[in-house]
Amino acid sequence: MADGLLEVQEITIQFGGITALDDLSFTIEPKQICGLIGPNGAGKTTLFNVIGRIYDPSQGAIVFDGEELLGLTSHEVSQAGISRTFQNLALWPRMTVAENVMTGAHTQGKQNFFSAMTRFGLKQEEKDLRDSAYAALEILDLLEHAEKPCDGLPFGTMKRIELARALVNNPKLLLLDEPATGLTHSEVAELSELIISVREQFNLTILLVEHHMGMVMGMSEKVVVLDFGSKIAEGTPSEIQNNPLVVSAYLGAPK
Repeated sequence: MADGLLEVQEITIQFGGITALDDLSFTIEPKQICGLIGPNGAGKTTLFNVIGRIYDPSQGAIVFDGEELLGLTSHEVSQAGISRTFQNLALWPRMTVAENVMTGAHTQGKQNFFSAMTRFGLKQEEKDLRDSAYAALEILDLLEHAEKPCDGLPFGTMKRIELARALVNNPKLLLLDEPATGLTHSEVAELSELIISVREQFNLTILLVEHHMGMVMGMSEKVVVLDFGSKIAEGTPSEIQNNPLVVSAYLGAPK
C-alpha cells in the first residue's frame, strides 16, 4: 500500500461473534476527500470509532502521518491532529455557540493541576481559545450567533457549529460522520461548498461518511465502499457508480 496521510491496514473488529470490519485496508492521500459509503451496518461509524480509539480492533493497524494510532488514547489522537463530527448533534444546548466551539480545542490546553489551582496562565489560555473559536466562527459565517445559546438555533446552523468545533482543533484529518443528515436539499449543497472551502483554507484531508450520494460523488476524489464490514470496491466516483458490485449492494440496480 502506498504511503498516505491515513493508512488503514487489515483492520478487523468483532462484537459478540459478529464481524463489524473484516480485513479492511485503504489509504487516504494528503488533502484528499475520501468518501466511505455502504448500507446501514456496513461498519462505517465503527471505523471512525477505531480511528478515534473508542474501539480496539482484534487485528490490523492504523497509521496516521507516520504514527501508529492504536497505541494512543483518544486524547492523544486528537492532539495528533484528528477531529470528527458525529451523526447526532453533540452540542451543549445551554452553552453559547462560542463556548461549544471552544470545547473542540480542549486537548490543546497546556494547563496542569498546579497551574489550574493557582490560575497561572489560565486567563491567557482561555483568551487564546476564545480567539480561535471566533476565527472558526467567522470562517463559517457564524459570528452573529457567537454569544447565543445553541438551544433553539436552526438545525443547519447547529451542523455548522459542530463543524466549527471540529476545525478549532486545527486538525490535519477531519472525520465527517453523516454531516448532511436532516438537512434540506439546498442546505446540503451549501454544506458541500463549505466543506470544500474549509479543506482549502485548513489544508485538510477529509474522510466522509454520508448516505447522500449526490454529496459524496460530487465532493470526493476517491470512494471506498463497504458491505457487511468488507471493502467491495474502491476508486473514483465514476468508477464506483459503474461498479456492478456497488450497484447491487448499495446504489440499487438501474431501472
